[in-house]
Amino acid sequence: MRTPVCRQTLLLVLALATPAVVRAESPGNNASASVPVRLHSLQITLDAATGSVLRLEHPGPGTLLETTANQASIVDLAYPIPQFEPLRLASRFSQEARIRTSSNEVEIRWERLGPSRSVFALPGHVSGIVTLRAAPDGRSILLRCRVENHSPRAVRQVLFPDLLGLIPLGSAGETEFRSGPVVNRPFVALAKPDVDQFYAVNQTFAQFTSTGKEPTMAGRWLDLSSAKGGFSLFPKRSHWDVGPTVMLQFRERANRLRLMYAHDVNLTEGQSWESDEYWLTPHEGDWTKGRGPFETWLKHQKR
Repeated sequence: MRTPVCRQTLLLVLALATPAVVRAESPGNNASASVPVRLHSLQITLDAATGSVLRLEHPGPGTLLETTANQASIVDLAYPIPQFEPLRLASRFSQEARIRTSSNEVEIRWERLGPSRSVFALPGHVSGIVTLRAAPDGRSILLRCRVENHSPRAVRQVLFPDLLGLIPLGSAGETEFRSGPVVNRPFVALAKPDVDQFYAVNQTFAQFTSTGKEPTMAGRWLDLSSAKGGFSLFPKRSHWDVGPTVMLQFRERANRLRLMYAHDVNLTEGQSWESDEYWLTPHEGDWTKGRGPFETWLKHQKR
């Protein structure tokens, strides 16, 4: 399912289309150290310098996400400035992330989230904290983010969770994005058609919303999996409003998918933003094996 590209999405596309000055790294380059963490059955590998997610593995489906440090993420912000409106601040552009681990939790802190372009003088800074915690159900992972603006420029969008580097689970045609009756095979549906070959803005993006005039999701639960397995994801958001937009971007050359929750904000100097708690449930087998935590949470909301 394809949907129109809004202004924030267009700026994100433009930012991704222009090469950024970041650390050069190839898949075979081990210059960047990593931090392995295990929460329940999910093996998480973080880049030690940036704090971004390099790899996700689960015994059922196997590898869910695999990428390099300069293509990894976990949080990404829109930080427009007069000289360059598509400027982003993100974990993958950052250095000196502070990662604290324990048996059931990981905390990643950035004092200064790095910019996608280093040629501009940026007054002040924007900091961020992401926590990954083992859920009490014995299988899920809880994700939460906090952003604090210590600069005179406003943060206009937060992408969190930002999972960049998802791989096909089985074949490309077998891997399905699902939300209730909505089914999309992103590794096929978002592949660039011939008519888009000469345009900077193309149809490798898709957007899904749960409310509004034309909702394209059934509730706020989603799943990316094949019969082999995958993961389900939803925010614990009890009040019903427009909420975040789910965005998919397919990177055909790398054969990788990016799954983002886009939150439109206007975070001015001195203000902070905190996400809902997101439940990520890796599972073996098709989408029905990952929906249990969401249904349990819904039952508690109806009491």
